[in-house]
Amino acid sequence: MRISKKGTVLGLDITINNTNLEIIFVLVGFLLSLIFLYMSRSYWIADTKWYVKLTLSFLVASFISSAIGMILERNSIIGGIFLLSVFLPFLYVFYVSGFLLVDGFILGMLEGGYLSFYSYFKNSFDRLAMYLRRLIMAFFVFTSLYLIIRAFTTMNESFQEIPQNEISKFIFLIVILFIFLFLLKETIHGIRAYDVFVYGPSGSGKTLLLLALYDQFIAFLGGERKEFIVSEKNKESLKIGNMLAALENGELPKSNLRTDLALYKLSGKKGFKPVRMKFIDYGGEHTKDFDSTIYQKTIDDLHDSFGTETVELNNKIEDMSYVTELQKSNPDNFAQSVEKVVFAHIYKSLVNAGKIIFLVDGDYIVNFRDGDGKHNLTKLFGQYSHIISTFGDEKSYAIVVTKTDKFEDLSQILENSKEAEDIEHKIYKMFYEINTFKEIVNKSEKIPIYMYTVSVDATMKPQIMGYGDAETQQKCLKINPWRVVEIEKFSF
Repeated sequence: MRISKKGTVLGLDITINNTNLEIIFVLVGFLLSLIFLYMSRSYWIADTKWYVKLTLSFLVASFISSAIGMILERNSIIGGIFLLSVFLPFLYVFYVSGFLLVDGFILGMLEGGYLSFYSYFKNSFDRLAMYLRRLIMAFFVFTSLYLIIRAFTTMNESFQEIPQNEISKFIFLIVILFIFLFLLKETIHGIRAYDVFVYGPSGSGKTLLLLALYDQFIAFLGGERKEFIVSEKNKESLKIGNMLAALENGELPKSNLRTDLALYKLSGKKGFKPVRMKFIDYGGEHTKDFDSTIYQKTIDDLHDSFGTETVELNNKIEDMSYVTELQKSNPDNFAQSVEKVVFAHIYKSLVNAGKIIFLVDGDYIVNFRDGDGKHNLTKLFGQYSHIISTFGDEKSYAIVVTKTDKFEDLSQILENSKEAEDIEHKIYKMFYEINTFKEIVNKSEKIPIYMYTVSVDATMKPQIMGYGDAETQQKCLKINPWRVVEIEKFSF
């Protein structure tokens, strides 16, 4: 479900939080487009220089075909609709006035179409949005220059004093172009949708969720894994294959030591669309503030430890194979610098990820009223809110509550049922009592933020209901995922 300041909307009919504002932007853009074209109709004439018609025909066609690519990604839909609402009227007016040049139109459609389908097949819409914003600036500059030249040409041909209403009209047209720029900046967004980073403190259920998602990737996405593990004692037990084998014997994965570092990357494809999901498992909760200054200092410290250029560290620290080489080339310094390597790797992963998943330990829900659950959640949501503010709105975020089986008996609740939605509503209302969570909700006015409740084993009995102790339940643990597929959907 998508988080909303006015509440939550579940199921397939997801309501975008700032839908009303964005719909207003679309309507205003369409109306201004009509006004602009009506007032400037005398400028769109057939005897205009061919290169002017070629350029503007190319740009308009490129916007229209690129809008198709924007519409294919759910977080970019409004931007695509806005482009169509503004530039389809341009296409019509250019055509009926004889201003449209077929060669420029075809080139623009091919170019925009290539960008759209490239973005779709790569599942990466950030570059499409960046390219469109640059192209829109070019359209603004070129159109403004054309209007200025046409206006002065008309004035010189008349050899008369310039009417005041003509000057006012020209100024108004330029103002409309500026408004277009503002609205397009607010509506055109794209994310690197294929790259998903899962982040959570120790004990939040990362390892078991990793195993459940690994099962989904292998079974349904033709997936594979890459893993990098640094550990003096736990290296074999931290491998995915060995953890799955241990679960078959009723054994939970071992807890990481402070010197352990495990990086996992799952990759697969949904049709033609690639998706990658990255996990990092580290012994001990990572409590450093995510700040560019701290990150740069960390890179400088790693430079001192390994003698590697800071530019190289900054560019490659996210690459697991590069981290492996660091460990092989200087194992002693690496062991002493694991925490800094982890921080730098997490920071860079958060910078480059298109989607970020924050994990919330379901144990906090169980202890929300009678223990320290609310206290821990207040701190955790404060940290997540800070991360969202730090890494900006060109991403999509999800808050995933793990171990829901400890809160509710899920054995008879279907994943897509009304009862499952009610559980999410119930937990959302609990979270809404926390101010740091409300702060995240406030951010959802501009940033797409979702919330899901999941369980790795839906057959478990909830501790809150008193069905035996945790140790007995753990011995029965199997991978029997509940609503984990919602995370998979979020990742596409």
